[in-house]
Amino acid sequence: MNEVDVVVVGGGPAGSTAAATAARAGLRVLLLEAGTHPRAHVGESLLPGIIPILAEIDALAAVESAGFVRKTGSTHWNWGTTPRWDLWFADSDAYNHAWLVDRAKFDAILFDAARRAGAQAHERAAMREVLREGDRVVGARWRDGNGRTTDTRAAVVIDATGQAASVARHASPRRPISGLQHQALWAHFEGVGRLPPPRAEQALFVARAAEWWWLFPLSPSRTSIGVVQLDSDARRTAPRPDFDAGLAACTEFADLTRHARRVTEIRRERDWSYRMDTIAGPGWIAVGDAAGFIDPVLSTGVMLAMHSGWHAARTIADVVLRARPEEDASAAYCQHHRGMFDDLLRVVRFFYQQTLGRDDYFWESKRILLRADTALRPQKAFVILTSGLVANLALAEAAQTRSDLQRARTEGDATALSGRNPTRLGFLCLHLRRPPSDEGDLLADGPDRGLSLFVLIEPRDPAAPALARTRNFDLNIMAPLAGSDPVQLPEIALVMNTLRQHLTACDREPDESLAAFWQRERDGLLSVCHSLPGQFAFVRAFGE
Repeated sequence: MNEVDVVVVGGGPAGSTAAATAARAGLRVLLLEAGTHPRAHVGESLLPGIIPILAEIDALAAVESAGFVRKTGSTHWNWGTTPRWDLWFADSDAYNHAWLVDRAKFDAILFDAARRAGAQAHERAAMREVLREGDRVVGARWRDGNGRTTDTRAAVVIDATGQAASVARHASPRRPISGLQHQALWAHFEGVGRLPPPRAEQALFVARAAEWWWLFPLSPSRTSIGVVQLDSDARRTAPRPDFDAGLAACTEFADLTRHARRVTEIRRERDWSYRMDTIAGPGWIAVGDAAGFIDPVLSTGVMLAMHSGWHAARTIADVVLRARPEEDASAAYCQHHRGMFDDLLRVVRFFYQQTLGRDDYFWESKRILLRADTALRPQKAFVILTSGLVANLALAEAAQTRSDLQRARTEGDATALSGRNPTRLGFLCLHLRRPPSDEGDLLADGPDRGLSLFVLIEPRDPAAPALARTRNFDLNIMAPLAGSDPVQLPEIALVMNTLRQHLTACDREPDESLAAFWQRERDGLLSVCHSLPGQFAFVRAFGE
């Protein structure tokens, strides 16, 4: 009998993310996928909340280079009493885009990331039986593509089998979510028009009587169009499969679909809004759709899948590698998943109340996120909630890591760059200082007896937040004595804009390294620093 630390059953976004995360944490991982990649799947509209997870499992570069269309947010027609309104991811102040993807290609990228991380990843490998000892799951019996059956023991089995919930269903009933028992029909088209700028990269949603339609530009030539047909608990209607006729009757799409040609079969999914009563037990943990799924109106499916897979793998690593009590770790996983699921479910239900206007959705989102320390405007609360950023442990961890790194870079040891041309440069920091205006200046008590600014220039990282981006670099400003948002001060904003404009004009060489940029533009950049508007004086340039 084989033995590993983790068996992951299911190679979709949840399972592949869990396998990649666990393998990168040092665990021995077996990943079983009954089918093969690539394969079509609903859920092509992604949220920015997955970006820090993609970065951690080393899949972000592959997603960025796969040719997927950037998704800047969503445009809503006839949704509620406000005829037309937009959601822009940039309003979150975290990320300005996600992607509209061909799921066959996207899922294959995640599966490959798990294999590259060190997981034993098998396709055409179906679990035949859950191995148990008493109440505890201890492994899986599975059959490979050649028909050979193997028993593999594991400390934990991760159920990532989607709606089948092959492990979880033996311990927990699946509860349909009242009022959200809908069905979706969708297909891919060519010859579909695009919304004019600035909405050319928006996901388009149109509400109609008893249904809503989506239109996602997947590439310059291909478009996903689908419909979610609403059924009620009181009167379940028969399936309504006449997709082509329904699309022809959708007058809101008429201008965009006048020359459309359907190039795939019509696919269908039904009754996927549900949750499991229990999502973890002795020796097992459920992730993604095996734990629950919410109606796709807010495109939360892949985000919830990847977040739960990432969180479950981290939970298991704590148990296996750091001897954290399994019961405590599982309880924390369940509590967090329940809270995140409940918040999203609440806004989905509110979103379906078509007697409301745009501002109602925004204000309800603020109420959902209301905490003692929350001071978000309603629109930003809505964007954060519907972008997969709320309660996102991966995002919080990435932000903390970056904050610690930036603090170390401004406060720790670094190499002075004056007169030097290093061949490698991890970051470039420009230290500026404004002296106190008078002895009563509140900033006069700082360690520099004045306001220090640290302008941080780093190689571009799509997963990291930045105040500004140029062709090759991210630009951030830190001012330890000026609060968490220093650019709100006009004098700092002026410095930021001056440097941003200079860097944007100078950063013109494709794929140029930061060291090469410094060598080429050092004199000009330092000249700008010595002549900044206001009272800021240049102190030093340093880097790593």
